[in-house]
Parts: sequence; structure tokens; C-alpha cells
Amino acid sequence: MADTQTVFSDPLLQLAAEKDLVTPEQAEDIQEEHKHTGKPIRQMLLDLEIVSEDRLLDIVAEYLGVSVVNLPAMDIAPDVIHSVPASVARMYNAVPVNAGPASVELAVYDLLSPQIMDELAFVLTRDVTFVLARQEDVVTYINQFYGDDSDTINEMLSALESEFDMDASATGDEEDIKGLEEVAGSTPVIRFVNLVLYQAVNDRASDIHFEPFEKEFKIRYRVDGALYEMAPPPKRLAMPIISRIKVMSGLNIAERRLPQDGRIQLSIGGRLIDLRVSTLPTQFGESVVLRVLDRSVVSLDIENLGMPEDVHESFLRDIAKPNGIIVVTGPTGSGKTTTLYSGLRRLNKTELKLLTAEEPVEYDIDGIVQVPILQATGNTFAKVLRAFLRQDPDVMMVGEIRDLETAQTAVQASLTGHLVFSTLHTNDAAGAITRLIDMGVEPYLISSTLEAVLAQRLVRVICEQCKQGYNPDDEILQRLGLDRDDVGNRQFHYGAGCARCSDTGYFGRRGIYEYLSITEPIRQLINDRRPTLAIRNRAVELGMRTLREDGVRNVLDGYTTVDEVLKYT
Repeated sequence: MADTQTVFSDPLLQLAAEKDLVTPEQAEDIQEEHKHTGKPIRQMLLDLEIVSEDRLLDIVAEYLGVSVVNLPAMDIAPDVIHSVPASVARMYNAVPVNAGPASVELAVYDLLSPQIMDELAFVLTRDVTFVLARQEDVVTYINQFYGDDSDTINEMLSALESEFDMDASATGDEEDIKGLEEVAGSTPVIRFVNLVLYQAVNDRASDIHFEPFEKEFKIRYRVDGALYEMAPPPKRLAMPIISRIKVMSGLNIAERRLPQDGRIQLSIGGRLIDLRVSTLPTQFGESVVLRVLDRSVVSLDIENLGMPEDVHESFLRDIAKPNGIIVVTGPTGSGKTTTLYSGLRRLNKTELKLLTAEEPVEYDIDGIVQVPILQATGNTFAKVLRAFLRQDPDVMMVGEIRDLETAQTAVQASLTGHLVFSTLHTNDAAGAITRLIDMGVEPYLISSTLEAVLAQRLVRVICEQCKQGYNPDDEILQRLGLDRDDVGNRQFHYGAGCARCSDTGYFGRRGIYEYLSITEPIRQLINDRRPTLAIRNRAVELGMRTLREDGVRNVLDGYTTVDEVLKYT
């Protein structure tokens, strides 16, 4: 008999446990995996072959008191399809099967939470009832009935405009906070913001920018490091849309003169998405940027970082040391934090105490004590790091070494038997050593505590569906520092552009790495205060592969283009 005393936060998992489909141990494992990866519980139950899809539908239907339908056998009238906007159907994975003047019946494939059921009733301004259907059928019908996403955005924009044209006062007066709250909570604004977020997550965006200018209001996505603009809404809708985002992230919508930071947690298409929200007052209104933290996309396993084998082995060897400092370096958005988290997850065992100081905390990891840095309250990196030393830790991560005080405390922690992870903003691995010396850290302290510096960049990966080969000319080879013998008869590649990659030729990103192990010859150069170039040249003699060389390896292996490597190295 399953232990029904254990209460799981996910209703579907709770139901599976109560029905004896899973043991309490299995349920715990599934819940852990869901937290780490964001993978839907339903998907895991099916993937692990714990239950068939038809059996699962029957169990959920019985629990909700609804029926299971065979979608392909149903004849759904066009006016029923039009009763639900495409954006809502896509966002909630729901297909209308019956509709009346004040009600609609939706076919879904998953157990919806009471909040989502209420939200659907509010967004559709009707009473909503549900039936269950197979996932494949629901997805097929959504694609068949509602066309592609570009129609959806344009359809939403015209709906938004017509709604606000009917009521000119509806866009809310800057001073009328109550009016603004009402508009931010109006159905068309909620639908539009939900659609923008859905589309961004679907397009694998890492950031969403809402930017008010004098005559226009722009919305842009950053995908694989490059910004793309979507159809811009009318300027007068900037206020309601930005207010809606502030309401969702729990920010003060009356405060428009100071920057604010918040967080939104959403479930989009069954995936858990975290959004970090940052507002900035500008000349023409507030600019808002959302950083998308999609756990199902970012894998925190070291094996999935795409490191070359020698770098991977060196990194694993160094993070297993009992003390020392390991620094990851690179510009903003080069994946430094993800690499450090991967190292922490590898070390996250019962016998080790792990602490992190971050600004802000990006991913919640069970078993690791994570502390947000708040400069406003005086909670600085240096202060938190000093407090860490009194918490009996084994491993510490400091988000960034910015000043002498933080650097000295990190050195002190390392000397007293702790392993310290951190990041620096420098162009290459050797530059991190010079940066620490420039901050005022004594060279002998650096040479006795620093174990390794990993420099990294993210380059875009060529889209597999439109990948094409070509033979490089001598000029390209010269720019990469190669000759014909290095290339042999291998082709270089580029992406011609297709629907999958939105005509960019790229789909996804991977890391290129430069790993500087601090060996005796390097320690000697540090103690002698030798310049960056001397340290770099000696490291290359000792076998270090530079960022450019690792980039060239990725070009020769067909992962990325010459342009990407030249741009980032």
C-alpha cells in the first residue's frame, strides 16, 4: 500500500501515489527530477513507463469528474474554434470542443491546477468546463486550427487595439494608479503578455526586452545571443503592458522613478519557467527586461556543457580538490554561472556543506545554501563571504570577485582549507591573474591558492536542418591561422536559414573553452609579476589550447561558423 501520508506539491504526482502507481521513493525521485530539470511530471510518468497514457487519462478524468474524448472522431464547428483565441489555445494547450454564448468546453491532456482553471475562465470571460484527450491529438488540432505563431501575434495586436479604441480612457492615466491596475488586469492585456512570454519561451529566448521610445514601443527577444524584434504594439499600450508585468512580478506599479527587481514563476506548456524582472526608468517610460531561466533548457550537468575531453577531465580533477580557488572568466552571458553551478551540482553530496553568494540567485538547487547579495542593505560579497567562514562550509561560490576585499577574503578562505568558486570579467584565462594583481592581491597569495582559470565563450551552433558545406578559401584559412594541411579534405559549414532556425542559420549555442591549470612553472611567473602575455605563452607551451584554437576545433568539427569564432575570440 502506498504511503499516502507523504504529501507531494504536484497534484498529479499526489494522485499517482494515492493510486499506488508509484512508490513513495519513486515519487520523491520524480519530484526531485522535476525540480532540477523542469520536465513535466506527466511526461516523466509516461517516459518511465509507470503508466500508459490512456490509463493516466482515465485516472485524471475520474479525479476531476470529467470524461475522456476521442478528438479525431469529433466534428468541431468553425464557430467553436473561433470562440478561443489562438494565443490562449497555444498557451494553455487547450482545444475548444463545444461552445455556447456564455460557456466553452475545452479538451486538455494534463491535470490543470485550480488557479489555471480560474485563469482560463477569466481570460475567456466565460464559464469553462473540461474534457480530457490524448496529448498528440490536442497538439495536432491546435496546429491545424490555429496556423503558425506569426498569425497569432498579429491577431492579438489587432484585438488589443480594437479593445482600447472602444474605450479611449482604458490605457490608464499615469497618475491614476487604480485605473492602471484595472487596465493591467484586463483580459486583452493579460492575453497579450501571456502570448509574448509563451512565444519567447517557445523561441528559446534568453531575454525579453520591453522598450518605450518617444514614438514607438519595441519588444525584442534575445535568441542565441542575438536580438530579434517582434511586431511592435502601439505606443499607448506601453503603460498597461509594463504595468501587467510589474503586477505579475509583485513590483510597486506606482513607483516609476527608481529601478526595481522582481521575479515571476510560470508554467508554460507544462514547463516550469522562472523569469527575472528588472525595470529601469527612462526618458519615455519604464524599460523592462525579463531574463528567462528555463530549467528544461539549461542543463546543469557537467557532461552537457560540451567541454573538450581534456578540459572536462582537468575541471573534474580540480573541483575535487579539498581547497583552492577556481575562477571562471568571460563576458556577461558567456555561461560562467552555468559552468559553476554544474561544478556545484557534481559536489552536492550529503557529506559536503555548500554555500553560494549570488546577485541574484539564478537557480534554486536543493542541498545548497544560497544567499542573495543585496547591495542596498549592505549585504556585499565580501561581508557574506566573511560570514560564510563561520558557517563551517566545505565549498563556497562567490558570484563575482569585484574588489580587493572580496578577493582577499576568498584567498583567506582557500588558505584555511576551503574550495572557492568565483567569476571574473577578463578576456582570457591569463588575464584573470593580472586582474587579481591589479586589484592589490599579493602575487605569492595568488600562486599559492589559485588552482585553475577557465575562460569561456558561447558560440552559436549551425542549424542541422539547413546546414551546408563549402570549401574555405586561403583568406579564411589565414584569418583562422590554419593552412591547407590542417584542414585536409574537410569542409567548413554554414546555415542557409530555414523555418526551424527562423532563417538565422543557427540553432542553440555551445561553449568554447581555454583551461589554464596553475602548475609550478606558472606559479613562478605569477610570483615574478610577469605580464599576461608571458603567462599565456608559457601556458600554451605547456599544452593549453587557446579560445581561438578551441573555436577552430568547433569549425573543423562542423559545429559553428568561421564568423562566430572570429567574433568571439
